[in-house]
Amino acid sequence: MKEIARLGLILMLICAVAAGSLSYVNGITSAIIADREEKEKIAQMQKLFPDVATLEDKTVDGMTATIGLDGAGKMVGLLAEARTEGYAGTIRFTLAVDGSGKIVGVNILSQSETPGLGDKIKEPAFLSQFVGKTGKDPITAGQDIDILAGATVSTRAMASGVKKALAEILVRFMGAEAPKQPTFNPSALKDGKYTGTADGFKSDIKVEVTIVGGKITEIKVLEHNDTANFFKMAEEEVIPRIINKQSVEVDAASGATGSSKGIMQAVLNALAK
Repeated sequence: MKEIARLGLILMLICAVAAGSLSYVNGITSAIIADREEKEKIAQMQKLFPDVATLEDKTVDGMTATIGLDGAGKMVGLLAEARTEGYAGTIRFTLAVDGSGKIVGVNILSQSETPGLGDKIKEPAFLSQFVGKTGKDPITAGQDIDILAGATVSTRAMASGVKKALAEILVRFMGAEAPKQPTFNPSALKDGKYTGTADGFKSDIKVEVTIVGGKITEIKVLEHNDTANFFKMAEEEVIPRIINKQSVEVDAASGATGSSKGIMQAVLNALAK
């Protein structure tokens, strides 16, 4: 028993030392990475906006942007960090917007997409497609943004991520009006079948919604090309929830968030017309 206790104590001390060492190293590397990213941010601002005289950080509703001002105190442009969920995890990127609300640059900070396929989102040839876009322009993968071969999910993630980030920047830092979210009231709709389409995880999802007596009675998926097993989970869980609640504000299927949200949005798009 004494030997077991001694070995246990030794193991505990080894674990404590290892944990402390990892924490120390992580603290050092995190500070180094943060310092490097800060320097890159300043360099990017100076390159994109040569007229910038001063820089200031501003946070609005949880989103932080570095704002560049000219000598007269007028905004020349800004740089904000955003995130989107890709095929293999979170993609962190910065979005640079000039004083008129036009995208002038996109830069990938970190990503873990498939090497040789999804990680091509970091290449200038791909990112340059976003340059010149404004809040009034469509930013859709496969239409306005070329889909990278073998990397549909990564491409769609960047397109939707940039579109969302741009909208948030314009509202929070440039005085634009927040877009009105579509709504619907089943009881006010005529009996019939309504179709709608929205972005899924890998593809567009098209649904047909049946209204009878002012209620959603059936939802059929007409088209999709999402991963079959994950989509089945979303279809089997989300559709009954929408019908039971008569609302698209329902929980997503665990492990199938992208497909779940696509179904919800497609139903909303169908009934909010």
